[in-house]
Amino acid sequence: MNLPFKINEREKKVLVIGGIVVILIIAFNLFSWYSDSRKSLEEFSDAGLFMLQKQLNKIAEKKDIQKRYKAVKQALEKQEKKLLRGNTPPVSAAALQNFLKDTASSLDIDVKLERALNPVDAEFYLAIPVEIGFTASTDELKNLLVRLRKSPFLLSVSELKTRVTNISKPADIYTTLVVTGFIRKTLDKTAGNKEAKNVT
Repeated sequence: MNLPFKINEREKKVLVIGGIVVILIIAFNLFSWYSDSRKSLEEFSDAGLFMLQKQLNKIAEKKDIQKRYKAVKQALEKQEKKLLRGNTPPVSAAALQNFLKDTASSLDIDVKLERALNPVDAEFYLAIPVEIGFTASTDELKNLLVRLRKSPFLLSVSELKTRVTNISKPADIYTTLVVTGFIRKTLDKTAGNKEAKNVT
């Protein structure tokens, strides 16, 4: 290509070098822009993925909490099926007394003493203690305790006292048991004393 003006060899070299420099500057700027854009895109993608993962973890935690809540609720409902019959302490105590007498009678144990004690406040429930006294052999006592542990009600033996009444027959012992069952406490019922005492 013929230029409208004449340039010498030195000027040609300067023009060529200048053109190369301009091309390098443009290439550098393009590369920098590409690198910055790619970095920004990666950071945006990482942040988006992080937020999505965080939200997914929250959903999973919520589902896990709901699952645990359901399991605890089912366990509670299962345990509450073992509460004593009756909505008031006197009715529940009478039902527990009958159950204890019937259970002892099935093992040929004659209950000589039975009395209901004052109910005890147990947070959402009322503990209903009943005391019974009888004479029985050690094997009969053991079998009775096993029966109570396997009973359809949620019972606990809160007190057990034994004494030998006949030295000539040490195998027969007089035993007093305080067996406690539970009922759900209603809003209009006041809790009993903290310590079990005789009703009479």
